[in-house]
Amino acid sequence: METTVVLDRLDEHFLGLDREAEPWNVHFEVHVAGRLDAERLAGAIAAAMQRHPIARASLSDWRGYERRYHWRIADAPAVPLAVANCADEQELDIAREALLRVSPGLAAPPPFAVLLAHTADGDALVLSLHHAAGDGIAAARLMRSILLAYAGEDDPAPPVDPLTARDVQALAGATTRAERRMRWRALVRQAAARVIPPARLARRGGRDHAGYGVVHTALTREETRALDTARPAGATINDFLLGALAVTARRWNAAYGRRVAPIALTMPVNLRPEEWRDEVVGNFASYVSVVVGASARDVRRATESVARQTRAIKRDRLAGTVVDLLDAPSMQMIAVKRRMADLIPLTGDVVVDTASLSNLGVLEPLPGDVRAVWFSPPGRMPLGAAIGVVAHGGSLHLTLRYRHAQFDRAAARQFLALFRGVLAWPTDA
Repeated sequence: METTVVLDRLDEHFLGLDREAEPWNVHFEVHVAGRLDAERLAGAIAAAMQRHPIARASLSDWRGYERRYHWRIADAPAVPLAVANCADEQELDIAREALLRVSPGLAAPPPFAVLLAHTADGDALVLSLHHAAGDGIAAARLMRSILLAYAGEDDPAPPVDPLTARDVQALAGATTRAERRMRWRALVRQAAARVIPPARLARRGGRDHAGYGVVHTALTREETRALDTARPAGATINDFLLGALAVTARRWNAAYGRRVAPIALTMPVNLRPEEWRDEVVGNFASYVSVVVGASARDVRRATESVARQTRAIKRDRLAGTVVDLLDAPSMQMIAVKRRMADLIPLTGDVVVDTASLSNLGVLEPLPGDVRAVWFSPPGRMPLGAAIGVVAHGGSLHLTLRYRHAQFDRAAARQFLALFRGVLAWPTDA
């Protein structure tokens, strides 16, 4: 018997953001020592799909007058694996970009695609997950299941039903009138702070064509440990990352003669409860914005500004505000929902942030001889730079996914190198 489940509010929201030129997919990638066997890997992917129902989903047929989309869960869909032989890093870049240039199709299961790239220095396993099906934690969890199955290790089931646990309104929606009023007041304050539109990153060398480029780097273990002593008291590593990104954006713009303006940064927030923080393939990542004013010119001051805002966000559960705001659109007819995202370009210079940073934190160790882990979220112009962070092997791994309209590859590498330098030597920034 076929299983169908309703798309949750965040699922629908990310589905609406998907566009041909700006596919809304989540990228997760591991580099391993040695060579992976494609046939054995295909079996591991099939096993991982059985572990996670949404990894076997496709979008049910819909009509414009209906109000909700539905996932249709297949029993045993085809394995979405492509194999490429890459002579060097440049060929791997080309293969990765081709994978991320389109979102995985939703007309047939599954809602993700995997690239196995053989290289002379070891293999790369690249996952593209349609964001309507899952967030960064979901992509990491799906990759973990694939690697566990490949290694022949146990993959314990999550402590919750992965289909019924997807109700983000129950997890993060306002529960009282007082909480709703507090969230609305926070929205008003944020709107007032947007009287001056946020800065736009200076474009360098880009040309407007579909898809994204990806560049990455990593801090050493010593540099990663040093972040703990560099961050101000009361600030988290995530606060420090955001503060450093604000300084990076300001220094980048100053180098190209851009006017000083507030730096607004999008920060996803994982709504999963602590007992299953890294579990369940689905969308549990709401998001908030933090704004760093022109007076915070160094990393310490920028981080302190960010920390004040994130403490209020945590204290008042403001990450659930997006969930509340999606309540009314979720009741619209599908035909209306599919037009709403088209309005974003009309107000993008005001409501869209300067850049985004998504930090998955320290994930459980991945099985196998994994040398590096890379992760990146999508971005939509005029936000053309989205940074993903994940801790692996004691080091922070940093990935910049950029729109081609924002940077060419050389400029993207320069921007990421600037960010890395600000993190590694914050007192020089």
